[in-house]
Amino acid sequence: MSTETNASRAYQHLRNKLISGEFEPGARLLYGPIGKEIGVSATPVREAAGQLANEGLVDLVPNMGAIVRSLDRSALIDIYEVREVIEPYTAARAAERATPEQIAKIQAELKRMEELTAKQEKSSAQYAGKRIKGQFDKADYQFHMLIIEATGNQALVHTASQSQVLTRVFAIRRHRHDVVAMKRTCKDHQKIFRAIKKHDAEAAREAAAAHIRNGLKVSLIEIDENENGEA
Repeated sequence: MSTETNASRAYQHLRNKLISGEFEPGARLLYGPIGKEIGVSATPVREAAGQLANEGLVDLVPNMGAIVRSLDRSALIDIYEVREVIEPYTAARAAERATPEQIAKIQAELKRMEELTAKQEKSSAQYAGKRIKGQFDKADYQFHMLIIEATGNQALVHTASQSQVLTRVFAIRRHRHDVVAMKRTCKDHQKIFRAIKKHDAEAAREAAAAHIRNGLKVSLIEIDENENGEA
């Protein structure tokens, strides 16, 4: 197997772990152990870390290697501002271009989120455990990515997916998933989905913009609470 293929495998492996929240901000990526997880040497993992650094997910620190980035309040606002420029546009284009098959896939992810919310509501726990939270976040991510892909614009897919990943790694992973928060996300997604299904581009644009603003608001509350708690 070529080094390039191994580096690609390592990149996808690390990116998936970052999206799923397995690495906390400030965590060091150990090339050797990570390589063993997927049966490659440390070299392709190091190459993958370089690519992740170019995407803003990790910092390369001399004598330490790759460290998962920690973003402050201002940087998080920047990410959401990028999303608010791009994603309402992608939702509008998806409303115009999505095929019946693509609409069905988007609906399936929404349904999965609704099912997980209902499951959590029946639970006695105040916040969703790791398993439900992970499944909910995965369906949330797929919901957004399917909409972006439904534009049929590959350049747009590449650009929009980057801000989506940054949000997953640095913002959504911080959220505590109680039933109220999960229902709020589902409600926002229902509005976006209904607009896309009706091929109403303007309604899709407005619903996506509102959803992103809501996400920023929740993320900032989480950051401020954490900072005050540590003060």
